[in-house]
Amino acid sequence: MPNNRDDFTPAIKRDLADRVGWICSYPQCGQSTIGPASESEAEKINNGIAAHICAAAPGGPRYDSSMSPAERKSISNGIWMCRNHGNLIDADDSNFSVEELKQWKKDAESAAYARLSYPIQSQSVGYSQRDINILVAYTDIFSYQYIQQLINEPFRAKVPVAVIDPLYNCMNLMGNPNYSFNAPDLEIIRKELNDKIIAFNTHFSKESGGNPTYYDYIDLNLIRQRNPNSVDYYVKYIENTQLLASCVGDVAMKLLNIRARL
Repeated sequence: MPNNRDDFTPAIKRDLADRVGWICSYPQCGQSTIGPASESEAEKINNGIAAHICAAAPGGPRYDSSMSPAERKSISNGIWMCRNHGNLIDADDSNFSVEELKQWKKDAESAAYARLSYPIQSQSVGYSQRDINILVAYTDIFSYQYIQQLINEPFRAKVPVAVIDPLYNCMNLMGNPNYSFNAPDLEIIRKELNDKIIAFNTHFSKESGGNPTYYDYIDLNLIRQRNPNSVDYYVKYIENTQLLASCVGDVAMKLLNIRARL
């Protein structure tokens, strides 16, 4: 029976694994995918999968018919995962996007590079238990899933409270000395994050109104009807909102990456 899959070569699978240090690329997984086999000193166990970002064959998740076979089986279309998360993103009902998986791959390779370049900073021994607890508190608010939701929010007529309220929760920590880091590098990032959140909220609050399940924001359709001359202004205002949200997400990812290395 002919194989119509554009599978990776063994060399590309190895390169995908090597580039992330054989660690699963799923955010906060941290699962090592290679190690010794207990039954023999000469054997090893490989528990990883070179998963396709865009499916290897028609009908698979995220299949892109515009790609050539060479593109489909190239290293740029692969991501290294543990078996559990590899199966998860390739399930029939998978709703993980191409952009999301590419960002996971980028973050995993960045973390692997950091472990090579800054090995001492990658160890938890560098931070007190108090600082680690604070780091956990911040990154529980700014989880990877939440950061993706924040930076991908279109900021139109109705903005979910789930996008905005975590930022207000973080603002409640700003003046609390119990949530300031002793470690200078962490405190610098915390202050940067606070500044970005304040800038976002100052901008967002000027055009928003509260609601139990969402924030009323900029309704471009309504503006086109009532004040068409101001459409360009509000389009730019939305773009600035998206940019400020992205800035918050970029800084929050710094804390999340540090936690992932602990």
